Amino acid sequence: MEFGEQLPQPSQAPYAVEAAAAARPALDPMLTGDIEPIDLVSVRATVRRALQVRARPPRVAEVRESTGALRGHLRRMPRVARSRVEEVERGTTAWIQWTALIHRAQDDLDRVAGSGSFAAAVYMDDLGRTCRRLADCLDE
Repeated sequence: MEFGEQLPQPSQAPYAVEAAAAARPALDPMLTGDIEPIDLVSVRATVRRALQVRARPPRVAEVRESTGALRGHLRRMPRVARSRVEEVERGTTAWIQWTALIHRAQDDLDRVAGSGSFAAAVYMDDLGRTCRRLADCLDE
């Protein structure tokens, strides 16, 4: 309970405490300095779906859904990668590789898919490859 909050009545005590705890918002990881964990299993599943070999080009709805999911992963993963870069000595091969991968992810996010379904599918493949590489590096 916070200062100045009323104490729950005895008849509702167990439920009021649980409700008060559930009503409080969780701290934002960015405010605490913590970084939100990445679910690499779901990242890899999305990548597999996006990069699977097909007899025909993927449907537009599938490309749109996979591209949205991959972009979401690419927005979160560089935060974790940046924290890894801070632990590596600047100028080393590992630092250069991490930095290049982070820049590649940012470039992929900044780039807009061209017009047409083929261009959208190529963009989805590019996002998938970048996500796969980042996931592999974060998993080491």
